[in-house]
Amino acid sequence: MNTQIKTSIYWLLLGVCFLTHTVFHIYGLFYGADIRLPDLTTNEVPLGVQAFNTVIFTLTFLMALLSLHLSGRGFRWVSLMWSALFLLLNLAHLAGAVFMEAFDLSQVCLLCFVPVVNVLLILTLWKSLKQKAS
Repeated sequence: MNTQIKTSIYWLLLGVCFLTHTVFHIYGLFYGADIRLPDLTTNEVPLGVQAFNTVIFTLTFLMALLSLHLSGRGFRWVSLMWSALFLLLNLAHLAGAVFMEAFDLSQVCLLCFVPVVNVLLILTLWKSLKQKAS
């Protein structure tokens, strides 16, 4: 399969996983759980959370789109660095979900899957950079 398409699919899959993760968080509403964060009772989403969501969701989908149209070495390096940062974020979040939060099987399974996709993205990008450099 073409590297650009593979890369785009991996980015898209990460974005879908991030959305699924959010959906899993709100499932508690169906069972009467209070999902509000304890110290945030302003009824407004803080600007920092909005910025974080924009980076995580919008840029992930933007990378999927750009991966279909850009193939230059510079873009692949940016994509590799961005995916490496995401891997660190995903591993930290997985550790938090396993060791610090209430156990949720669906979240843990999803959060185990996300780093696998992330590593596949990194390997694909790394191979493409090594291949075209030769």
